[in-house]
Amino acid sequence: MVVPNLAALVIAASQLPGPVPSAATAQSAPEGTAASVTESAPVPAAEQRVGDNGDIIVAAPTRKVIGNQVRAATGPVSQNVPIARFQDPVCVAVGGLSSKVASEIAQRMLDDADLAGITLAGDHCRPNTMVLFVDDAHAEVAKMAKSNHRALLGVGFNARRALLKSEGPAFAWRLTEVRTRDGETSLPGDGPPTFHVAVASRVVQPVRQDVVTAVLIVERKAVVGKTSRQLADYAALRLFAGARELPGGGLDTMLALFGGKAAPPAQLTAFDRGYLRGLYTGGANAFAYTQRGRMAGAIARENEPSAPATP
Repeated sequence: MVVPNLAALVIAASQLPGPVPSAATAQSAPEGTAASVTESAPVPAAEQRVGDNGDIIVAAPTRKVIGNQVRAATGPVSQNVPIARFQDPVCVAVGGLSSKVASEIAQRMLDDADLAGITLAGDHCRPNTMVLFVDDAHAEVAKMAKSNHRALLGVGFNARRALLKSEGPAFAWRLTEVRTRDGETSLPGDGPPTFHVAVASRVVQPVRQDVVTAVLIVERKAVVGKTSRQLADYAALRLFAGARELPGGGLDTMLALFGGKAAPPAQLTAFDRGYLRGLYTGGANAFAYTQRGRMAGAIARENEPSAPATP
């Protein structure tokens, strides 16, 4: 696989005119597809009832409610390939906003990555995770597709078509590569990928799916009224975890930042923290249903009264 050089996107972003005022103060899809709002029905949130004294009592969400929203966020997955996650150290670059806001977003994304247990690349690294803010996100993606931009290398025809059909205002895709559980790439040759596998197992997969690069393009006017923390947490979920946008109406999540009707949360919610932590828990070569179970379990633990709040 050819690895795109995302530094070229960073340079392009720095040259974009007219960034919006500071996002901190101003008033979607499977791998390789658009960041459009999912059409699935809203997931019921935690149950509420009125106590004898008139107080509203909110019960923790059930595992069924959590599991339904996890499936909505992951979208269709293959049982033959694990859900993709980063194995290489993450290096974040943000462009298209003021340097102060871009720096805040990048640092917050790194904090989120660290919270999930993702290895960080450190200073002076080559970006493999890119967030770009532009005036017309759809036009920018269309231009990249027409010119066969290297950031889209590896994104198939159907995925590109879905990307271009999306209305935005956010477009995300991740380039992934199937490797052995030890990180070895496929053997050279034509045809489907072939690997040397030391041990076969019915409990785990002999392969894993690594994220090579991840890109998010957001329309500038959509960030008005959003804080740098909200934008960073949204980007972390979309790029580190490959989560789809959600329409809102279910468990609180930053995935409804652009699609929900209610006011979005101020930062990562219990669902979001558990989603990130659960995906990066355990081996990367687990079956997708096992990964979903880990995510649901982590979300349930985040909803316990003793769970620490997001820093």
